[in-house]
Amino acid sequence: MPREAACHCGQLTLKVEGEPRRVSICHCFACQRRTGSAFGMQAGFDKNQVTINGEYKDYSRISDEADRKEHVFHFCPDCGSQVFYTEPGEDFVVVSVGSFADPDFPPPVESGYDQRRHRWIQLPEGINRFGAGIWAEVHPLYLDGKYEAAAARARTLVEEYPEYPDLAYNTACCEGLLGNAGGAVDYLRRAIAVYPPFREMAQADTDFDPVRDDPAFKALLTT
Repeated sequence: MPREAACHCGQLTLKVEGEPRRVSICHCFACQRRTGSAFGMQAGFDKNQVTINGEYKDYSRISDEADRKEHVFHFCPDCGSQVFYTEPGEDFVVVSVGSFADPDFPPPVESGYDQRRHRWIQLPEGINRFGAGIWAEVHPLYLDGKYEAAAARARTLVEEYPEYPDLAYNTACCEGLLGNAGGAVDYLRRAIAVYPPFREMAQADTDFDPVRDDPAFKALLTT
């Protein structure tokens, strides 16, 4: 069934056909300030699913994450509600779930920047949790090609935050770049155990090219 999202005053509306690609919540400080709430909740749709009506203004921001992607937030010029955002060059529209005003909207499947979650917030059972902000301290070492130093710090982070599979995956990437097949397999297995889609991601990730022919690594990707 089609759904409609709207700003506070109703001037800006989005008609959405079909189900979202993904529903997530984000606890980063930017989302907390953007929404004035404890977290942001958003649903991603393909552009061809969304019809936009009304006027809107833009605010562009570069992500704090390692990819440094640009996010363009679109808001109603009359009431100021931020209803949706886009990323230049990407073929999707991300709509603020609260703009649908629908208690039956699909629940989130991911919790981003989970380490900044307000402690009173209880997450749905089975939700995937990620600690993107924690990796920020290691990423400069990775970019500079200092893989040994990056891996050393990353191993410590995985032990401190075992609940975040993205940390284990990134540690596996560093081990792979070092040609350490055993370490790459160990940390990638940990990541996949919590978040199975990392198996498919690793199949195309060039960080694992130095260990891709290792029998244990091959077996992990085909299990």
